[in-house]
Amino acid sequence: MNKKELDAKMRKTFTLILVVVMSLTLVLAGCSSGNGNAGSSNQNQAPASTPDAEGATNQTNEQAEAPKETVTLKWGTWMGEEEAKQIIEAFEATHPHIKIETDPAVTWPWNEKLAAVAAAGQLPDVTWTFGVPVAAANGWLEDLAPYLAADPDFQAGNTFKNLDDTANYNGKQYALPHTLLMFGVFLNLDLFEKENIPVPPANWTVDDMREAAVALTKYNDNQFGMANLKGMRETLSSAFDPSLGWNTWDGEKFNFTSPAFKEAVTYIDELLYSDKVSLDIYKQEEKEQWYGKDKNPWMLGKIGMQYDGTWLINGSIQDAKFKWDIRPLPGDDGQRIPLITDYVGITKSSQHKEEAFEFVKWLTYSKEGWMERMKPEWPLGTIPLINDEEVWNAYLGREDMPAGMQDLIAMIPEGFADPIKWLPGYIDGLGIYHETFKQIDERQAKLEDVAPDLEKRMNDAYKTALDQLNAVQ
Repeated sequence: MNKKELDAKMRKTFTLILVVVMSLTLVLAGCSSGNGNAGSSNQNQAPASTPDAEGATNQTNEQAEAPKETVTLKWGTWMGEEEAKQIIEAFEATHPHIKIETDPAVTWPWNEKLAAVAAAGQLPDVTWTFGVPVAAANGWLEDLAPYLAADPDFQAGNTFKNLDDTANYNGKQYALPHTLLMFGVFLNLDLFEKENIPVPPANWTVDDMREAAVALTKYNDNQFGMANLKGMRETLSSAFDPSLGWNTWDGEKFNFTSPAFKEAVTYIDELLYSDKVSLDIYKQEEKEQWYGKDKNPWMLGKIGMQYDGTWLINGSIQDAKFKWDIRPLPGDDGQRIPLITDYVGITKSSQHKEEAFEFVKWLTYSKEGWMERMKPEWPLGTIPLINDEEVWNAYLGREDMPAGMQDLIAMIPEGFADPIKWLPGYIDGLGIYHETFKQIDERQAKLEDVAPDLEKRMNDAYKTALDQLNAVQ
């Protein structure tokens, strides 16, 4: 074979080898992109169509990228239409696969309407509850404990345990607080300055409050040192005995025969009937003569101190033409803050419990939810229910927020909640309480004579309702 023939044969062999190498390279590249171990040079290639295990992997990836199925939840709420719309729009913006509709069938009287829709098998997925024990005893509410145990955000411990525990019965968490309000003493700072009275600090005493109330009262000017004093009967026992909460509840029973309750009632009665510093004891006709029909003496600047809920903040921001602030209940042997909570739960009949829990979380302890509600354009309808610095900065930094609220907020972990929406039998017991104090106010009975009967009847109402609740768990 001459040199020319030899060169031609070698070129033909080299070409054949090159074709084989290129074919193998393409096959290997296809395999590497299909099994998820491709190098950087192959990351932008489309996956090869491969059978069996590789096909299953590709199918899983496609499913993970697929949008979640959209579900619609019914929500039973007494929230106003505009505020509810604001909540829904904000939630849906970050949960596009969950749609929320308010349920018009659930309205007042709340428990009766819930009972009616439950009997018809049409309970909403998520509902406010006016009385967690009633809803739990009727079997309407899902136990949230398993959902909470699986959620790292809840397990982080940023909620207020003293409030969460109010809706926990025998280890079952039937609901969570979604709204928090509190009672305090509002101060008209302009009147304090006018009468040359030192503005009390947060750790003031019952003696401080009495001295200020007397000094602020000017009968000839229809100016009074206090208002809403009678309502303080339900909470001031905590100042004389910090183991007592709302209406002397100590976590197990009512204590209307306790020395602290008698001391609190005596203190308030002396302010009312001896010192006469409160507007409470005057008839409506007299108030209208002094201030005009449908006029609010606090907003007119005629009240030095008013015991009231934090719902007064919005009204005072809008209508009060004077400087004002807020203080916690005064103390004696202790100092605690009275709290008010509203509750939300998932119904057992819901077909979308996972999605319902996402909505409940957003309403109760989601930082995302609270940061949305802390925006300036949102109404100041609730105190935050999570202990988070960024959330508190947003809340306390709102325009015209009274400076004293920072002191009240620090007291939340040791505060006590109004039992009306969480303590078994308390709604029935309230009728007994009001009937008893009507007799006392009309001087038809003395506290020491009726306190034992009041205590027994309210404790009996609690035990009866608790037995009913335990029977269905």
